[in-house]
Amino acid sequence: MKERLQDIKNKLAYYLMRGAIASLSLLPFCVLYFISDMLYYVVRYIVRYRRKVVKENLANSFPEKSEDERKTIEKQFYHHFCDMIVEWIKTYRMSYDDILKHVEFENRDAMANLIKEGRNMMFASSHKGNWEWMPALYWQLDCPNLVGVEVNRPAKNPYINAFLKSIRNRLGMELVDKNDIIRPLLKYRKGEKTFGLGLLADQTPSIKNIDYWTEFLHQDTPFLSGPERMARMFKSAYVYADVVRIKRGYYKYRLTVLSVNVAEEEEYAATEKYARLLEKSIQEYPSDWLWTHRRWKHKRENNK
Repeated sequence: MKERLQDIKNKLAYYLMRGAIASLSLLPFCVLYFISDMLYYVVRYIVRYRRKVVKENLANSFPEKSEDERKTIEKQFYHHFCDMIVEWIKTYRMSYDDILKHVEFENRDAMANLIKEGRNMMFASSHKGNWEWMPALYWQLDCPNLVGVEVNRPAKNPYINAFLKSIRNRLGMELVDKNDIIRPLLKYRKGEKTFGLGLLADQTPSIKNIDYWTEFLHQDTPFLSGPERMARMFKSAYVYADVVRIKRGYYKYRLTVLSVNVAEEEEYAATEKYARLLEKSIQEYPSDWLWTHRRWKHKRENNK
C-alpha cells in the first residue's frame, strides 16, 4: 500500500511538471523573460533561495570587492538564474535550428579536426552561463562517427527521470549513468566510434573521492579528478568549454584545448589548467556562475 501511494505521488508530480513545462514552452522568449523578471522577486526576496549561501560564497571569493559590488553581482546572478530556468523550459520545444540561433562556438574547427583524427574528446564545462545548449556543438562538427555523451544523475522520481532523459535524448545526446560511465565508453570504442563526453567538472566531489586540491577564488578547493582519469584511460583530448553570455538568451562557447592527449601530461595537469581558466572566467563574468552551489562544504584539514 505504501509503495502504491508513493507511485501515485510520483506520477502526480510528473504530470504536473510535464504539463507546466509543455504549456510554458509554447510562450515566446519575450513573455518567458517577463515571467523570469517576476520570478526574480519571488526567488530572491520571498523564497530567499539560498541567499545566505550566495552571500557567503561571494564574500569569500571576492574579498577585494566592496559589499555594494558583491550585492550588485548577487542581484545580477539571481536575474540570470531565473533566465536559466525559463530557457531550460523553452528548450522542451526548441528545434536544432532554434537553438543554433542562440549560440556560437569559438574554435569549432579545431574540435572537428581532432575528432576526424579519431581523438576522443572530454569537454569540461561548468555551471556557468547556459550549459544546457552545449550539445549544439555536435550538430555542427560534421563527424558521422561521433557520439555525443552526457552523464545522467537520476532523479528520485522515476517518471520525472525518464522525462528529463527524453529531453536530452531529443537533442541527440546519449546518456550514461554517473555510476556506470566507463562501460558505455568502452563499447563506443569497440564499435569504432569517437565520443565527445560533456562534463560539468566544477561539481564538488564526495569526501571519499577527493584527491586533488588547489587554491580557487581565494579558497582551498577540491576538484573532481575523475574527468582527467577517464581522459587518460581513453587517451582523449581535454577541452575547457567556457560559456559566455553575450546578451540575454545568447551565448558563446569558448573551446580551449588543454591537452591533445591527457595520457602524455603530468598527473592533475589538465585539472589544474581547467581550474585556472574557470577561475579567470568567473572573475571576468562573476554573475554567470551558479553561486547557490555549496562548493566549499569540504575542508582540506578534514580530508586527511
